This record gives sequence, structure tokens and C-alpha cells, in this order.
Amino acid sequence: MIKKLKNLTNSISIIFLPIICGIMGAMSGSDNSNKSYRRVFIPCLLFGFAFIQLENIYTISILLLMPILSMGYGIPDGNDPKPSLLGKYWYDKFKNETKANIFTRGTIGVLECISFFSIPILQGNWFTYIWCSLGIIFVNSLISWQSLEQYTLLGKKLNWSETILYFSISLFGILMVVIK
Repeated sequence: MIKKLKNLTNSISIIFLPIICGIMGAMSGSDNSNKSYRRVFIPCLLFGFAFIQLENIYTISILLLMPILSMGYGIPDGNDPKPSLLGKYWYDKFKNETKANIFTRGTIGVLECISFFSIPILQGNWFTYIWCSLGIIFVNSLISWQSLEQYTLLGKKLNWSETILYFSISLFGILMVVIK
């Protein structure tokens, strides 16, 4: 029974979970006051998937995504009178908004990867972990802060950059679990 459940969740999750997480992340975007979709539900879904697949409580490390996804990433500018500490640090270091965005979001990407660290420890799939981590860091650094087009879903305007970010985090997290 457990094996059938694993195979079913495996197949469904690789296809649908990243799409669901991408939309949930975008729905709780920067202009939305309810951030629980991205801060709570996405980490819980990814933890649940990993726990079912690996049957090990150490996958609870994935829940470290909760405080990481709650971190601010604002860069000092005229639009943000209260930038994040991380954004302010990188802006002060480079005095360049583009570089500050890349390094601020890249730092958050590195922290997100650390939350998945239990996966290669349990499975020994370090090669997969490194490649998937590079994917998470890449999307955070180069795509997540961009002002990409918007789309409308269920009457709500969502950002492609946020959809791509949360799609990617969940896809790479799932791949870490299923590729041995």
C-alpha cells in the first residue's frame, strides 16, 4: 500500500505540485497582505511530499523554508523606505541596485537550498542536490526580482517572476527527492 502511495504521489507531484506551488507563491505576492500561501503552505507541501517518499522525519528540515520565505529582500530605493537588512547590506556593499538584487536574492536562494540539506544526507545523491541547488540559486538571483509580465488567474493579477520562482523551488526540491 505504501509503495503504491509513493508511486502515485511521485507521478502526480512531479507534474502538479510545482504548478500549484508556483501559483500559490504568486497569489501571495508582494502586493498581497496574506503571505501564508508561500510562507506556510509551500514548505508544508514539500515536507509532506519528502516525508511520504523517504519515510524519514529528518525531512522536517524542509520546514526551515518557512522563516526563509518570510525574510525581506527589499533594496533601498525611493519606493521602499524600509528595506530589508539583507537588501541594505548588499546595496551598501555594491552601491548598485542590480548587483544588490542579484546578491540579496542569491543569498536567500542559498538559504533555501540549506533547508533541503537532509535529502542528500539521507539518499547520498549529492550530485543531484548540487545541480538542483544551483537551479534554485539561479532562479532566485536572476529571475525572481525581475519585473516580468503579469497574467490573470481567477480574476487576480499575478506576476510571472513569482510564479517561476516558486515553481522552480518546488520542482528542484521534488527532483532532489525522486532522483537518487
